[in-house]
Amino acid sequence: MNLSETKHLLCVLVAVITIILSSCNSENETPVNYNSLPEVIAKDFNNRYGTNNIEQVYTGTDFYRHTGQQETYVHCKDKAENELLVVYVDNVWNRSVLTLSDINKLPDNVRQRFYKELPQSVKYEFWKIKEITQACISGKYYELCYIIQDSSMNKNWIHTLVINSDGMVLKSCDYELNDNAYVRPLPTDIEWIFGHYRGATVLGYVNDLGFDSYLIMHDGVIKSVSFDSNHPDAKWKETRYALPKGTTVPSRVLDTLHTKYPNFTYTEVFVIENPGGIFYLFTDGTRADRLGHYIEAN
Repeated sequence: MNLSETKHLLCVLVAVITIILSSCNSENETPVNYNSLPEVIAKDFNNRYGTNNIEQVYTGTDFYRHTGQQETYVHCKDKAENELLVVYVDNVWNRSVLTLSDINKLPDNVRQRFYKELPQSVKYEFWKIKEITQACISGKYYELCYIIQDSSMNKNWIHTLVINSDGMVLKSCDYELNDNAYVRPLPTDIEWIFGHYRGATVLGYVNDLGFDSYLIMHDGVIKSVSFDSNHPDAKWKETRYALPKGTTVPSRVLDTLHTKYPNFTYTEVFVIENPGGIFYLFTDGTRADRLGHYIEAN
């Protein structure tokens, strides 16, 4: 399957997923004329984006995480004709998602970091490029989803990078993240994070395979703090981060790894905190399947 065929298949899949997600709220969703927008939304929108070409406005009860709040979706285009979605929750701005048509429209820091992460010899094609601004999140961040052609295995791989405006990689994964038009961070999650990770800064947010993941900077380390979005009370699932530089793995953990997997070699080590305790994940980054083994810290 070539890149164009893979991209066509992805278009079909995303269209189906979008219909499913939006149908959860379709019974309460009512088209709204721009002139009938609440004055507070119209004023905020004009302050942020001026006289952008508004194409469609929808409002309805927010189904996500069963909050029962009212969401208003404003679909429009910016001055460069890029698709822009602006979402308000209970008439208060919550997030803006700008879809960029070309990598050259990214800030220099972001574009240069992408090229640094992806060798120029690799053949790739962009699937989507989004600039995201959200309440409770510090600064803008960018979601780059692209298809890599692996000629050695005659396969195409999906890869996603989340990079902030400073050019810092917040997340890297070999799949597409859920559409951020229909998911959002919640203040209760943010409060939990600040309570457990003092001095942390929230730099990004993604819905990763059904889990709300907050990408934070804590003690100089990028950490991913995840909550189970299937539960209305947002139960904490785990916190994951790469082993900080200068930190050594406890000798008893290494002894257990070598005893259980004597022939295993690893290139990366991750620390995972969850309700069951602390674990170390050892992975072989040279393998396509990124084989890994978990070893409990205690």
